[in-house]
Amino acid sequence: MKTNMPLSKPIRMFISETERMLDTEVTLLRKPDAAPGGTLIDVYSYKIDKNVIVFPASYIGLLKDFIIAKQCTHLLIKGAAVKKSKYLVLSFTPDSVYTGMRQIYLDALKDEAKKDKKLPVKKLIDMLFILYCQFQDDLNELPWNPIVNARIYYRMEQLRKTQLYILLKDGKEDMDEMSDTMEIIPRRYFVLDKSMFYARDLYLAKTLPADKLMPVVNIPQMKKFDHLEVKEMLTTRWTHTAWYQSKVFGDTMLTIMEKNLDMDWNAEPSLDYYANLYRTGVDLTNALIGYMSMKDWFIWENPLHLLAAEEQMATYEQDALKKIFGDLIEDQS
Repeated sequence: MKTNMPLSKPIRMFISETERMLDTEVTLLRKPDAAPGGTLIDVYSYKIDKNVIVFPASYIGLLKDFIIAKQCTHLLIKGAAVKKSKYLVLSFTPDSVYTGMRQIYLDALKDEAKKDKKLPVKKLIDMLFILYCQFQDDLNELPWNPIVNARIYYRMEQLRKTQLYILLKDGKEDMDEMSDTMEIIPRRYFVLDKSMFYARDLYLAKTLPADKLMPVVNIPQMKKFDHLEVKEMLTTRWTHTAWYQSKVFGDTMLTIMEKNLDMDWNAEPSLDYYANLYRTGVDLTNALIGYMSMKDWFIWENPLHLLAAEEQMATYEQDALKKIFGDLIEDQS
């Protein structure tokens, strides 16, 4: 481990355990502009020769410890997958981008037909790839969130209060995302996006356990559904709101999560255990993709494939738009 910063004994032990199991080295790096949740730059995802955990320079104490523990757990899952089988991520190709953007466009047309005030054509076109990328990012991150957090909760009790604080803060931010564009994007995708976060927080609330994470209690838009009688829900205007629909879809996604994440979170650490966590995350991702009818939107590939695809994003977007709109797209450029 390369660092000059003071670390608590449990975190030092966790880092040492990670390095020993993966036969690698972990470097810690403070940066003022680091992402609030920290960033893992690892040898399994990038063409580098060391693992670096980056976190905000302002983080100290248990807040710093939690970010390190979270990223070490991610590293263990990736490393175990590499050593025991193969580590793949959700990537995309020109064909999968076209499939996703075309479906978003068709759903957008259905929504636009019901509106009095139509969305400007350029905004609609710009929205297609942005929304596609939003789900690609979420599906590469969200299914692993409950896995990593459940593991940390049961393995590092001293971090629990800090962890719950961060999860509550992140849950509210995730629910707020897209809210300002709610009237622009097709309702189906707003609902699916909120449903995933709703299900994640409900799962964590049951697994950790922590009532403070309950979306129906802590998310302003969801509070109206807390303690609302089922009969009242089904016979009033609530059934027509995107937030109520998010709750309905989210309840189903919660069932999917509970079915796939039937794990012993207290198990002793081993490569086999973390490799199993990886397979569980893949299965959960596939189940969510299937439920949302997005099977042809993404492909499982090695991380370098994803990095190469991200460099070609602009080209993939333009190619998909040409296939959807033909020569008309040149008139909108």
